[in-house]
Amino acid sequence: MAKGITLTAGNVIESHSERLKLKWAAGESGCERNLEAPDARWSGMALVGYLNTVHANRVQIIGPEELDYLNQLDNQHSSSTIFRIFHQPRTALIIVSDGREVPQNLLQIANEARMPLIISQLPAPELIYHLQFYLARALSPKSSMHGVLLSVMGHGVLLTGESGIGKSELALELISKGHHLVADDAITIRRTSPEHLEGYCDPKFSHFLEVRGLGILNIREMFGEAATRQTKRIELIVNLQRMDPQRIGSMDRLHQKQSTCEILGIHIPEVTVPVTPGRTISVMIEAAVRNQILVARGYNAVEDFITIQQDAINSAN
Repeated sequence: MAKGITLTAGNVIESHSERLKLKWAAGESGCERNLEAPDARWSGMALVGYLNTVHANRVQIIGPEELDYLNQLDNQHSSSTIFRIFHQPRTALIIVSDGREVPQNLLQIANEARMPLIISQLPAPELIYHLQFYLARALSPKSSMHGVLLSVMGHGVLLTGESGIGKSELALELISKGHHLVADDAITIRRTSPEHLEGYCDPKFSHFLEVRGLGILNIREMFGEAATRQTKRIELIVNLQRMDPQRIGSMDRLHQKQSTCEILGIHIPEVTVPVTPGRTISVMIEAAVRNQILVARGYNAVEDFITIQQDAINSAN
């Protein structure tokens, strides 16, 4: 289920003050202003941009040209324009770029309106670029799933299945073969673009894997720093299922129709792998990834097989 996203002006300043060289100028009492309403239809719309007095951005950037524009207005127009800017309910944060000194009248009205007013030493274009990237990710739709997320041959593979079916044991086997752990158990998934999903977990726990019989394992300490990844784009879902021989026999042997799983409105390719004694599941996972790479390149083994078979039949006739 998708989670409601809340991000305040204070969150942005706290998390990016060093990177974006931010410091408070005025309006600290408004730090709880939301950058995006939790029920916004499209996350990220008109989030950050140059000062716009008609269709206000959530984050208004006042660069040297915008400051010069405000300074050139006569007293009457200056007062009304500034009042409208700082009392705009849609705006949550105003940043003055390029390290420019903030006029006293802006400091005063920011405090009165409880509008966060920040100074950044970065030039406006660079500031907007970083904020757009950060806010798009921070406010992207999110969901959570139970499973194990791995990077197998550079492809994000999400292992799913009922509790106790052996996801963690399979993950440990794949890690021992040189693949990478991204997240275990509760995986947070966010939509990073109209077509892509990314999975991750709390960085403090991303290197831990729980394996029945062994307990909690620190994969980073056991296999080295390179055995883990912080985030990974999800490109394949492998659903592990216990099956009796009769059910296995009824499966589509050619796998002519590719299944998908819908998460946050995006369809991710999904394969169902039967879990039975004697099967080397890790090899099947690697084979599934290799096959998915070929499918992404436009190659379909089933169609190729059927074509060759038909050609052989035609030749025999």
